[in-house]
Amino acid sequence: MITVVVAPGHLAAGVAVPVPEEEVHHLRVRRGAATDPVRVVDGRGTVATGALEWQGKDAAVRVEHTEQVPAPVPLVVAVGAGDRERFLALIEKATELGATLVVPLATERAASVATGVRASHRPRLSRRALEALKQCGGAWVPEVAPPEDLTHFLARPLPAARWLADQGGSDVPKGGAGPLALAVGPEGGFTTEERDRLVAAGFTPVRFGPNILRFDTAVTAALTAAWLARQRETHGR
Repeated sequence: MITVVVAPGHLAAGVAVPVPEEEVHHLRVRRGAATDPVRVVDGRGTVATGALEWQGKDAAVRVEHTEQVPAPVPLVVAVGAGDRERFLALIEKATELGATLVVPLATERAASVATGVRASHRPRLSRRALEALKQCGGAWVPEVAPPEDLTHFLARPLPAARWLADQGGSDVPKGGAGPLALAVGPEGGFTTEERDRLVAAGFTPVRFGPNILRFDTAVTAALTAAWLARQRETHGR
């Protein structure tokens, strides 16, 4: 079933929801007949199904059924704002693995990356998250924050459970089913001062593999470890 994304607040049974222009191209490529079933999400937990209706070059979905998926447990991911192409891939994995907030960190070593993430890249990052949401069948898209420095990030109301990706850290802690914050450095990692500040703020150094990982790989490994920890705690495995 084709999935399209619409703005929040538009999904209700019986309503013909216009398909956004950027989604219409996707539908044209896979164009089916009118009344073909379509899945619609708004990225904020509302999932609908309905019939596709073509009106010339425009499309709409006549909503037949909606459901509200509960909000996920907070899973905050703060990552050094390194190479934007790798960061785009990271956004996809973060969406697929249940992150609720992704914060690009303006760290000392990220600042020297010529192709690093900038505030102007935020719309593209958010769009990539929506595209990943369509592919993975999820209902909630993570918020993508603009780049911020470590001081502003640590001033956020973060979850009490906090992991810092660090090759010299301990094995993944037990637990992890509740709200969690993850911090991952950019290319070259956090500086000693940045690492010390994170540890002082309650981040536990944790290793997620036998080797040093690129920042996008480290995020995938950390999110997978968090998901497995939640599965074990939830289902007793």
